[in-house]
Amino acid sequence: MKDPFRTANAVRLLPASSRIKVLHAGGALSPDMELEALAETKSNPRYSWLGELPRWKTLRLLASSRLLVLTSHMEGGANVVSEALACSIPVISSRISGSIGLLGEGYPGYFPVGDTQALADLLHRVETDQSFYLSLKAWCHRRKEIVSPDREKQSWKCLLQKVSAHAAQLNKETV
Repeated sequence: MKDPFRTANAVRLLPASSRIKVLHAGGALSPDMELEALAETKSNPRYSWLGELPRWKTLRLLASSRLLVLTSHMEGGANVVSEALACSIPVISSRISGSIGLLGEGYPGYFPVGDTQALADLLHRVETDQSFYLSLKAWCHRRKEIVSPDREKQSWKCLLQKVSAHAAQLNKETV
């Protein structure tokens, strides 16, 4: 389940000195959400909803960002986290199984699901603690290998070999 305005709410809790800006890319899931995103863009100087973008623009935006924030309540391995890893972009994520599977159990950039204050605290730490930010960046860079095209091809090849071997074994047993 998506939680698209958690980050917008969190940046409202940051100190006035914060320079964090949220660029929210993605189509609205409903007409009400679109109205809420437009209203939030108007009322929150740290938040801009960009709407749905072509994939290439989204990837360019991500690659030029300093951080990705994923606020979902539950989700499989989010494609956007994989894309962030491919770009070595640090991630702040709600502590959900899909993100844990991609980032690892001990990743220090998790916050409890739905906890706006904890997200604001992490965002503030990322902005003010350079060593913490660099540790997230280094962690995500090390995880980049799990989303490499070569690894994906090898994983598919291995899976297809196992399926083929299993099918051959079943054919032998039924003959």
